[in-house]
Order: sequence, then structure tokens, then C-alpha cells
Amino acid sequence: MTLDDCAKTIVADRFPSCELALLAGSVSRNEQTATSDLDIVVFDQSVHSSFRESFYEGTWPVELFVHSLTSFQAIFTADQENGTPSMPRMVAEGRVLIERNRPFYQQIKTEAQAILTEGPPLWSTRTQVEKRYFLTDTLEDLRGATLHEETWFIVNHLMEQLGEFVLRMNQQWMGRSKWLYRSLYAYDSDYAEFFFLSFQHFFQTGDAKKVVALVEQALEDTGGPMFAGFSIGKK
Repeated sequence: MTLDDCAKTIVADRFPSCELALLAGSVSRNEQTATSDLDIVVFDQSVHSSFRESFYEGTWPVELFVHSLTSFQAIFTADQENGTPSMPRMVAEGRVLIERNRPFYQQIKTEAQAILTEGPPLWSTRTQVEKRYFLTDTLEDLRGATLHEETWFIVNHLMEQLGEFVLRMNQQWMGRSKWLYRSLYAYDSDYAEFFFLSFQHFFQTGDAKKVVALVEQALEDTGGPMFAGFSIGKK
């Protein structure tokens, strides 16, 4: 049984009357690894609200993303506001397993592609200031660190923090874990490589100078370090 047939069987057993089902994720792109799961997106008018469910089908781990014909809209909106287009990407790139409502599929795929093309909203001025402040704060923690063990945790945090900062300050999609590097690469492949090498240098040598320089440059490009005058919650 092919992976598509396996996915179709899962959908047929659990959602026999669904309007649309898509196979998404690495399997749909033929990029699966030994630990990949089956990401299946289902749209069913009998469902009242969106939900996610994980289970095994034989030896295959399955991630099921289930929506009504309207509940997906809130997910689309949240993903765009958060800057992580998981749901729009699954719909735009997904492979059709079952299609009983072609106009709906065309509508939702068009919406997903439009969101991906538009990108996330630019951070508000207030958010930009806050992100600069917290990035500056972590950088100062790194500069002042005296324990090798603590430095590793600080640098690890900086990797995620800086990646998000650079992408969102440039109104680009971001992601977590492996998707952070993919997002950086999609934005600027040369920068992604420099980013990787700077952090790799620290993890191989314990020397954080390249990481510090990378963060300093990102701050200078966006108004400089932020400390004096920063405030949250003051009435």
C-alpha cells in the first residue's frame, strides 16, 4: 500500500463524507525521512470546530488536522498574525487525497496562496521596540556570562531569538526548529549560511565573538540596542 493509499484509508474510515482531504508535510513533497509522519488535513462540514489529533496507523505516526468549512479561517488568521504559516502552507502545498467539493478546494487554496504571497504583518512600532530590548538584554547576558554551561544556554536562546528578530523585522515568514533555518534560507541564503556558521563556530570552539557580532549588526540595522527609556505596563 502506498502512503497516499494509507492516508486515503485513514480518511475514509474516520471522515467518510468529508468535502476535502489533503496529504501535507514532508511526505507530500517526497522529502520524508525515517521519522516523518503523515500530515493529513481534513475539511468536513459535520465538524463543529478545528482540532488536531495524533495516533499510529500501523507503524506510521499520523498527525490529523481537522476543520469545518469555516473554522479554518481562524487558523489562517492566527498563523498570519504569528508569522508562522503552517496551515496556509499545508493547504497550498498539500496533495489532494479526496475532493468532493472542488469550488471549496479552489477557494481555500487561493486564500492560502494569497496569504503566503502577502507575508506576515509588519510588527507594530511597540513590538519592534520590545523585541529590540529583549534581544539587547540577552546579548548583555552573553557578554557578561562567566560560566561555560550558562553561555551555551544563552547562545541557544539567542539563535531562536535572533532568527525571529531578523525575519519579522523584514516582514518575512518564520518558523521553529528546522523551519527557522528554512525560513532564513528562503529570505536570504547567504545570510542563512553566515548565521549558521557563526553559531557553529561557538558550538565547536566556545568562542562567541561571531555570535555577538551577528547580534550587534542586527540591532544596528534596526535602530541600535534598546535599554534606556524602555518601559512595559507603566500607567
